[in-house]
Amino acid sequence: MMTQLVFVGHHRERLLESIRVLRILPIGKIILFVGDRDIPGEDKVRKIAEDLKKELEVIWDVEIVEIDKKNVIRAVTQLISVINREKRRGREVVINASGSLRTLAIAGYIASCITNSRIFTSIPKYDEREREVGIDEIIELPILPIEFPSKEQMEIVEAIDGGVNSLDELVLRLNPNVEKGSEDFQKERSRISHHLSKLERLGLIKKAKLGRNVKIELTPLGHFLAGVKL
Repeated sequence: MMTQLVFVGHHRERLLESIRVLRILPIGKIILFVGDRDIPGEDKVRKIAEDLKKELEVIWDVEIVEIDKKNVIRAVTQLISVINREKRRGREVVINASGSLRTLAIAGYIASCITNSRIFTSIPKYDEREREVGIDEIIELPILPIEFPSKEQMEIVEAIDGGVNSLDELVLRLNPNVEKGSEDFQKERSRISHHLSKLERLGLIKKAKLGRNVKIELTPLGHFLAGVKL
């Protein structure tokens, strides 16, 4: 079974029709995303979400989840968290961006590329007066292939976490039992340094001079991938 993620906006009928069209997929659960209450127009969005929930839960399991509609980076992180949760429960995820704000459409696309999830959007249908009267077509957007790090490199990304103040600190995080200055320590230092060069090229880490050492931190993409179950 699959979980469909839906970004709720003011176009109730468009959303409802897009959800119905996607019934061709084995959907077992629908998650409706709404924004913070302080966003203009969000009271209407939450009312639409509640109405949709009542109508849809006759067929599907429906959940309403809050998402940051202003901060794309935070929205991506929240989406990845929900996608990973659903995957742990044995469900594949599809994203329905038919009724979303531009920020959420961007966040949804980034999350779909990182988690290798399918994403759909709708082409509105208009009458002769150019009034929206439904959906002309639902299209699946092709996702960009992302070169994922190797298992060893992912271990390094996860070990960096909130950042390290030197390469030596990172070596010890990954190998707490190795003695600093030993031959094994130097071998690990060389190995990790080699992987860090590739992670930097992939845009997953950034380095900054800190006195005589080099501080290593994750980029936003690095943080995203650190939370992805590959």
